Amino acid sequence: MKTVLVTGVSATGKSALARWLAEHGHHAVSLDGHPGLCDWVDDQGHSVPWPTQPDLRWLSQHRWVWRPEVLDAVITAAAGSDARVLFLCGRADNAPELAERFHAIIGLFIDSSTMTARLDEPSRGNPFGRMGDSRRFVIDNLDGDQRLLADWVDAIVDAGRPLAQVAEDVLSAAALELLRAKM
Repeated sequence: MKTVLVTGVSATGKSALARWLAEHGHHAVSLDGHPGLCDWVDDQGHSVPWPTQPDLRWLSQHRWVWRPEVLDAVITAAAGSDARVLFLCGRADNAPELAERFHAIIGLFIDSSTMTARLDEPSRGNPFGRMGDSRRFVIDNLDGDQRLLADWVDAIVDAGRPLAQVAEDVLSAAALELLRAKM
């Protein structure tokens, strides 16, 4: 089975994309909500409680990370299915360190007005961007975070478009990158 990471900054639609892919017959997992996978850590890598109203200082001193052993378990569990491709949708600060686990990495990119509108969307399930200074933090870091992301992803998809178009672009980019990986 091939693994495709679909990643991007907050409000790019990673969880919505995972749901769309699953509803359309693809094996997809939204990583942000996977039990035990994600955690806030301090500079020593120790888990820290998430404050209900994080300020900019707290956000700049902590990282959102994936636990490698849990990520490996997610991938291993999916390997037992009949799926040929597993789409893992999510973001973590340590994702570049775990990149060897993926056969292709797709980056979802958005502009600041799209990000702002999505952060304001009442139906958005993720509270990050609405609590404390997290909104200011993600908007202020949008350009820099996307520049860093562009350095290690295999393909970039414009996530500002309607979800079905984004999904089709992700599927096309994944197919192309998986084909390239075989060469």
